[in-house]
Amino acid sequence: MAENGTDCDQRRIGMTKEQHNGNFTESSLSERKRRDREERLNIVLWKQPLVTLQYFFLETLINLKEWTIKLWQRRSIVLCALLTLTVLTATYYIEGAHQQYVQYMEKKFFWCAYWVGLGILSSVGLGTGLHTFLLYLGPHIASVTLAAYECNSVNFPEPPYPDQIICPDEETAEGSISLWAIISKVRLEACMWGAGTAIGELPPYFMARAARLSGAEPDDEEYQEFEEMLEHAQTAQ
Repeated sequence: MAENGTDCDQRRIGMTKEQHNGNFTESSLSERKRRDREERLNIVLWKQPLVTLQYFFLETLINLKEWTIKLWQRRSIVLCALLTLTVLTATYYIEGAHQQYVQYMEKKFFWCAYWVGLGILSSVGLGTGLHTFLLYLGPHIASVTLAAYECNSVNFPEPPYPDQIICPDEETAEGSISLWAIISKVRLEACMWGAGTAIGELPPYFMARAARLSGAEPDDEEYQEFEEMLEHAQTAQ
């Protein structure tokens, strides 16, 4: 009986030590994370320029190495892309009857790139809350709609459309313009602008994904509260 009592006391003491060691390890780990977070905040260009530039060049070299390996693993795709780019470049600079189609495609490409860029600006914002729909796409749709009902047609001469809307010379029946015709006239601009807003959401996603994969906890109070809520929740939604 005495031996059993001694064993129980030893086990109880061992469990108490393990709990104490666990609490000590957890507190030391949180303290270390706090120190690491403070050190990361101090690594900025105006406080530690040499260390910041060193980490920048090291990260750049690591990324270049990873990209080179990935390109080498997909060298067949890279070769096809280079051949396609060479053919397109030759087609663009060689004179011939195909130049009218080249100019048409070039104009469409820059027109689409313009609206995609406005969509990206609207989504990213750059800290200004810029919403290019109200400034550019909305007025463009409104001007096309007003001109369509005034001209009773959407076949505006091009050029000067879209820089300037002039009614076509052809006569159309009164009331033949429809809402679907107006939508079809501006669908390219609207789709490209929408694609730009979607592209503008990608940089924050990739930054958050990289931070998650690196194992570093973001220095965001709302994010930390969300993590604590997930830890206390029975099922993570």
